[in-house]
Amino acid sequence: MPEVEARDELAAELDRLYALPPGEFTAARDDAAKRLRAEGKRELAAEVKRQRKPALPVWLANRLAHERELDVKRLLKAGEALAATQAGAAGGGSADEFAEARREEQHALERLADAARELAGREGAGAQVVERAVQTLRAASLTADGRELLERGRLTQELEPPGFDALAGMPPAPQRPKPKQKQKDDRGERRRAIAAARDRVKELRAEERERAKEARSAAREAERAESEAASLRRVAADAADAVESAAEARAAAEAELRELE
Repeated sequence: MPEVEARDELAAELDRLYALPPGEFTAARDDAAKRLRAEGKRELAAEVKRQRKPALPVWLANRLAHERELDVKRLLKAGEALAATQAGAAGGGSADEFAEARREEQHALERLADAARELAGREGAGAQVVERAVQTLRAASLTADGRELLERGRLTQELEPPGFDALAGMPPAPQRPKPKQKQKDDRGERRRAIAAARDRVKELRAEERERAKEARSAAREAERAESEAASLRRVAADAADAVESAAEARAAAEAELRELE
């Protein structure tokens, strides 16, 4: 298969996989790899098989790239502008440009967060998953590689916004006044952090169980393959014995024929 055609087919397979709900990803990936192997496309099958199910926040970000394309494009444009302003900060970048890009970024993130909450509700996920999805969206928008992956809905892992220290020299985006109940807010923030940590541990445990299940399945498949190979070797040996016996019988029959003639 020509390289371009193979690349296009792989892209189509990955687009389809990453558009699926998380619970359907692994089975669909394995089915696709099996089908590609049966078609003789072993390299494509191996590449598909290497794909790992994205965590729920990553899946949310990828789905938003398809379902809220305009909002995502707006975020990508704002992220690119922020990155450009940050790069030019040492040379006297415009504070007004930076503030405008931050406002555009915030507006896009607010709209995407609303959409993420709706999607997360369908999957039974909580607010912490939405928060991590929004963080991943923002982080992706701030790098060239991240923007490319997000635009295609192909993120594979959670991201954190880079370069906070570099942004320190720029004026912050306008913020709403904070309430005076700081102590209460701090307690709420701590509870949310604990809940986030628990969600993360739960998610990682689930992923660990899935990986262990895949490892056991692979071991069983290898064992079956080895058993089949041993069986085929026995069949081949029996066939060789049969050939030898047939050759001996044929030689004896020829000798008998010569004596009769």
